[in-house]
Amino acid sequence: MTTQLDTPQEIIGFRRSSATPGIEIINARNSPREWRVVSPTFCLVLFNTWRGPINFGGRTHYGEPGVVFCNLPTELMVSRPEGDRPGSFDVLEFTPEVLREWLAEQCGPTLRPEWSATTQKVSPELGARFRRFFTAFASEASPLELQAELLELSEVMVHGLIAGMSERGARLEGPPIRGTARMRECLQEEGLDIDLETLARKVGLSRFQALRAFKRRYGLPPHAYQLAVRLGRARRMLSSGAAPLDVALHCGFVDQSHFNRHFKRAFGVTPAQCARAGGVYLPSPSSEAGPEKIVSRSDRNCR
Repeated sequence: MTTQLDTPQEIIGFRRSSATPGIEIINARNSPREWRVVSPTFCLVLFNTWRGPINFGGRTHYGEPGVVFCNLPTELMVSRPEGDRPGSFDVLEFTPEVLREWLAEQCGPTLRPEWSATTQKVSPELGARFRRFFTAFASEASPLELQAELLELSEVMVHGLIAGMSERGARLEGPPIRGTARMRECLQEEGLDIDLETLARKVGLSRFQALRAFKRRYGLPPHAYQLAVRLGRARRMLSSGAAPLDVALHCGFVDQSHFNRHFKRAFGVTPAQCARAGGVYLPSPSSEAGPEKIVSRSDRNCR
């Protein structure tokens, strides 16, 4: 949901998904206002263009691009952009229960959920993970993809921002590869609704263990493998004469444009081009956007 507020050109978006309970995203664009917030959740604020002082916990901190502000539940935060110049930022909110679950799965139950500092530098890895998760949240990502992106982000967050993690050393490479064949079977057999928690439970692993083991075995996270399976089925249906729109809906894509985008990214041609005359469509070598050469079944060699 995106809500246009009274301030001209200011846009505040609130997003949540049933696939990631306890998580909410706030996107603020061109915000000139003073913010006075007491949140019941943990919050991480990433500044895109916003700059200014933040009064929090009896001290004044400074927010700017390249810095993440780490909020605590029930603490008052008061902030206003420097010089009243509008700025943009993104917020990831998560409940204390979600953070404790991340810590228990990654570090054991003894580590307390405390930030190393209120404002911290954003590492390149953390910045990249935030961008991937925010992009997935704003797109037609499947529940499996959203959950996987969130876990990948949470691991970087925990090891980069939580107090006491530096003393624990580097992150583990992951559990032994086990249960991955069964996870692959589940992804092929149980349709598009399976989520990461269900997948992990079927092989007796935690979500983190399941995600790491699958990536180590197959080189892709489960949601990317599932997408490849869906696209393979779609290509077979197109070759059998099914209409692209029917294929898109049958294979779980939101709409035709969603299907077209993923199909062309994977195979280099659109679904309609793949289906037409049962031919093989080869992009023109002179231009990526140029006309395609159509090779009919009777013209091509057996391969």
